[in-house]
Amino acid sequence: MTPDPRGFQPQERRTGRDSKIIRAATHIHTAHSWDSRIRHEDLAAAMTHLRVDLVLVSDHNTFDGATEFARLCATGRLPITVPIAAEIRTDRGDMIVVLEPGTQPPAVKALLTWDGMRRIVPELGGLLWLPHPYRGHTGVEELAGESDVVEVFNARCTPEQDRKARLLVERVAARHAFGADAHRVRELDRVISEYPIKTPATVREVFAHDAACHDPQRSPKSDRMAAEITNGVKRRRPALVGYFALRYLEHRVREALNR
Repeated sequence: MTPDPRGFQPQERRTGRDSKIIRAATHIHTAHSWDSRIRHEDLAAAMTHLRVDLVLVSDHNTFDGATEFARLCATGRLPITVPIAAEIRTDRGDMIVVLEPGTQPPAVKALLTWDGMRRIVPELGGLLWLPHPYRGHTGVEELAGESDVVEVFNARCTPEQDRKARLLVERVAARHAFGADAHRVRELDRVISEYPIKTPATVREVFAHDAACHDPQRSPKSDRMAAEITNGVKRRRPALVGYFALRYLEHRVREALNR
């Protein structure tokens, strides 16, 4: 196991077989996403230092990141539950599919429409998680009404978008959650949720509760620009890299001046 890549402070472990709290890091992108460079080894090290019990890896349009991270945790005998999950770009916007650990995921192409997703995922015993409802979705009321979980905080959203998400959850019968939407190691400790349920528990049992999150932190715009730089590098688009590199430097300067 590699050392913790960022020096996260170890947290007091309140979890275990007799605990009534599950700590979770949710909405995490790894190097399997086109705009993330988080290696699985670094993710495992960070989660171990942060005393996290459940990690929701939700890479863009692929279950491979979650599957491989689950295998790494099992091989290393790490006490981390890893649902089989992915953030799928549907014809109605992004949706996170959450399946129980060990589930054989369906073909991504079968999930690219909302109608296909809402039919297939429940058949597999999975959950539908609506991320950042007011960023890139159409017909959000219907999506939320048929989702099991709705994000009311996303570290990359604006306060106004999250405020509208909280009001949305009040109107529909969905559980609320917090999402890190992390694409870099430095973002992993900004949103750690706690679920009031005794371990061990199934993923469905965990997410049947509303999450609590103490002092969630928003990601600065420079982190979002860094993800776009990664996107340009992976897709071999130098013009994109150059454009977002300039924007990254611009936001870094602004953030430094505002401290």
